Amino acid sequence: MTGTTSDPDRVFGRIVVGVDRRQGGRDALALATLLQGVCGGELVALYVYPYDRTVSLDEAGAVEAVLHADLLAELDEARAFVVADSFPARAVQAVAERHGADLIVVGAPHRPGAERVLGGDVAAGTMRGAPCAVAVAPAGFAEREPALTTVGVGFDDSPESSAALRLATRVSAAAGAALHVVSVATGTVAEHEAAAIAAGATYEAVGGTPAAELARRSCDLDLLAVGSRGHGPVRRLLLGSTSTRLVREARCPVLIVPRPSVSAAGDEAGRSSAAA
Repeated sequence: MTGTTSDPDRVFGRIVVGVDRRQGGRDALALATLLQGVCGGELVALYVYPYDRTVSLDEAGAVEAVLHADLLAELDEARAFVVADSFPARAVQAVAERHGADLIVVGAPHRPGAERVLGGDVAAGTMRGAPCAVAVAPAGFAEREPALTTVGVGFDDSPESSAALRLATRVSAAAGAALHVVSVATGTVAEHEAAAIAAGATYEAVGGTPAAELARRSCDLDLLAVGSRGHGPVRRLLLGSTSTRLVREARCPVLIVPRPSVSAAGDEAGRSSAAA
């Protein structure tokens, strides 16, 4: 289930954010709050703790109470869930799919070997096979002054980068932000310029390694949108080397967008193939 709102002014119908009391969870909540304020949509906060048979229902209830009282104290409209799962990324994906989310927000890895509670390798795990777009908040984002004045998008000739451009255009329009397209492809510049002009954006062509060039330009952006690596018709986000490097090195939040579905039937067939 996708497209959870019929309001044309909302970019996102529902946003699922992975939270905890660590820095990564707070960074994710800060980014989700910013995007919700600009783009609209319902906010669903999810706390995942490792499944443990020794944890009682009373203890789980206490965790949920802390979540509401502490992490969500300043949010007027948000739902919160507590889920026990040995694989936090899997839990986030499942909740996002069950609630028809248009966006998942998580925190970036903060250090090697970080605990896997919406930190550590959870950002990568969430991106790998996510049912919708994923936004990753950089380390320390919760301590920054929230702003969304310049949106960048990495663009090439792929369908997924075109999807990223379309979503970045909607986000920048909702925020009243400038849109800057960075071409990192080997195709003709004219094609890229035409797409950028059609989106009402400024345009820049760069050479070098795409991930390195985009990470370098992230210092001047408030949000960077890129397309995921796609195979076939599946409208799911598949982890690529550029995405992996960007979420670790970018100075601004990274919005990763899955390629569009070719058809509902093709999407279902692709999911079945991926599962097999």
